[in-house]
Amino acid sequence: MTCREFRFKYGKPSQKVMLVSFSVKNFRSILDLKLDFSFGEGKAPNGHKRQELMPFIEMGKHRLVPCMAFFGANASGKTNILKALIALERLVVNGSVLPNSFEPNLLNPKYTETTLDLEFLLNGEFFNYKVVYDAKEILQESLKKNDELLYDIIRLKAKFSDPIISDTYTQEKLSEILRVECSDGDGKQTKTFLNRIGNSYRGLNSDLKHIFEFFGGSIYYLIDSTKLRLPNVVESLALALGIEEVAALRKITDVVRRLDCDIEAINFIQHEIASDDEPPRAFTKTNTKTGVKYALQISSLHKDIAGRNVSLDFMKNESKGTQMLACLLGGVLLALETGSVLLVDELESSLHPLLLREIVILFKSRRYNKWGAQLIITTHNTDILDDAILRLSEIALVKKTLANGTLVRRLVDAKQEGEEIRNVTNFRKQYLAGYYSGVPHPAL
Repeated sequence: MTCREFRFKYGKPSQKVMLVSFSVKNFRSILDLKLDFSFGEGKAPNGHKRQELMPFIEMGKHRLVPCMAFFGANASGKTNILKALIALERLVVNGSVLPNSFEPNLLNPKYTETTLDLEFLLNGEFFNYKVVYDAKEILQESLKKNDELLYDIIRLKAKFSDPIISDTYTQEKLSEILRVECSDGDGKQTKTFLNRIGNSYRGLNSDLKHIFEFFGGSIYYLIDSTKLRLPNVVESLALALGIEEVAALRKITDVVRRLDCDIEAINFIQHEIASDDEPPRAFTKTNTKTGVKYALQISSLHKDIAGRNVSLDFMKNESKGTQMLACLLGGVLLALETGSVLLVDELESSLHPLLLREIVILFKSRRYNKWGAQLIITTHNTDILDDAILRLSEIALVKKTLANGTLVRRLVDAKQEGEEIRNVTNFRKQYLAGYYSGVPHPAL
């Protein structure tokens, strides 16, 4: 979560959102893949409405999982699944340059373009957004609401539906916006239509406005833990919840303490510095209104053996695991309190297995996950399977072959296809014993 990645861009969302499915073609190690986030176990468990750990979150006729964990060997393509969703977010929100966004499968040239196709729920409505592109142009972009087409653009030839067209924005006017603002002038679409509408014409249509805000403010991701910066995380949480940064930092510290870390408090010490100064181990911040540059030094408060308060340099004296935990919890709190989607690569990095378990439980808990937040993770840690916290619909095995690229198979699908999986704990033993794909087979 760099500053750019982990930032609530457009204010606190008022809508409730959840991912339904995500289809990917020709992206990095992925050739053709569909991820399903639905509850696939048929009948709901008896008494599920009274259970503290939710088997699913119900939105209308949809039952969707609050968590999805991808297990697999190294280099199987787990991270690429998350990166594909990030690539779609960037095409919409940032208007990413196509040559940088086009990352085809280099080992199997089966397809010449990339397809990213996301189904999601927004305010109880079902949406489907699809982009097909290569390094030079967007070949197709389409958006559907409840299976009714809102717009479809194929090689700059667009069809817009009645809800989008108005006296001010006619079919001709919208086509002109597409041609002038989304193309290179030579007949190739190089920016998504949703990006231009969201950035420059947000009053055009409420659905388009909310969908753009969904991409810009409801998907957060952590791919590289080395880029975590606590001041950025605190700033994002404060903006999302509409509170002061001190209050946001206090929220994070409270959860850190509850997870049995002996930190009494975490504080920021801010002082003005020269514009060209960069103090060691300090984060810098510039006031956008005044141009004044500040250094933020982070301190953590502990009790010594005599019960006295001792202030320590957070970056120097706290462990890497504690530093990461504080940052990660900012993202967890943001997702839980705004009903957002949080993507984390290798959630177990620098975390004790019991802390990983507790983070997963927060998203499964009816008490803490009140707004339909989703946690999507990759992990090698099978300890979270022991207590059957995750269900068969929430666990997916990832493997990769040259012929088919990265493949994903949920446990619920394997069981429906006849494989003997009685429960998650039973699966863990078989998985580690090598009965299933997704584990390494070293030959040292």
